[in-house]
Amino acid sequence: MTRTDRRRKRAYQIMALVTACCVFMAFIETVAEPAYAVKSAVKAVVFLLVPLIAARTAGVRLSSPAFRLDGKGVARLLALGFSIYGVIFAGYVLTKNLFDYAALVESLSADQRVNADSFAGVAFYISFCNSFLEEFLFRLVAFVQLSRYASRKTAYLFSSVLFAVYHIGMIGTSFPPVLLGLALAGLTAGGLIFDCVDHKNGTLYNSWTVHMFADFAIMTIWYLHI
Repeated sequence: MTRTDRRRKRAYQIMALVTACCVFMAFIETVAEPAYAVKSAVKAVVFLLVPLIAARTAGVRLSSPAFRLDGKGVARLLALGFSIYGVIFAGYVLTKNLFDYAALVESLSADQRVNADSFAGVAFYISFCNSFLEEFLFRLVAFVQLSRYASRKTAYLFSSVLFAVYHIGMIGTSFPPVLLGLALAGLTAGGLIFDCVDHKNGTLYNSWTVHMFADFAIMTIWYLHI
């Protein structure tokens, strides 16, 4: 087997692994629908432990440069995060008279089994833990690792589109068609942005920070209508 064939095989293996993790988790989220704590634990296993085990089996290290945090870059990351928060919340303010966000939140809360009493815990988990799990799988594995064996264009496209489709699978029944299309486009664009900031700086903290602050904004909007 030539070096090119080995690289292509490894790229296909990464793509198959990430896709399988997403399909399995989508089944858990939309069909099995266990309690939120159980679902969160399953996601940690599927999105974090499974890739780590697969990488170890293949003799690949997923840590090192991806988790190096430059202390001087913390202020820049926070500035980027607050900017993302502002953009998303501004978008909400500009469109709140066009869409019924209250009905959307009600439907989403019912789908996720979230109420006012459980919201704080769920918001904390989504913003900090869930964002990390998704960045680990979609950025570190589906983008950074894949780009080592496939073209950068392929890694960008695969990770961002799968990121969007996975989330649409989670919220599809809650969104009206217009918002669903906007969400798909927005999530794909968001995935590309996450890829870009990690590609430029070589650390997972960049996309994780952006993802966290995007979730902070979404949780703020959710809180306003729950």
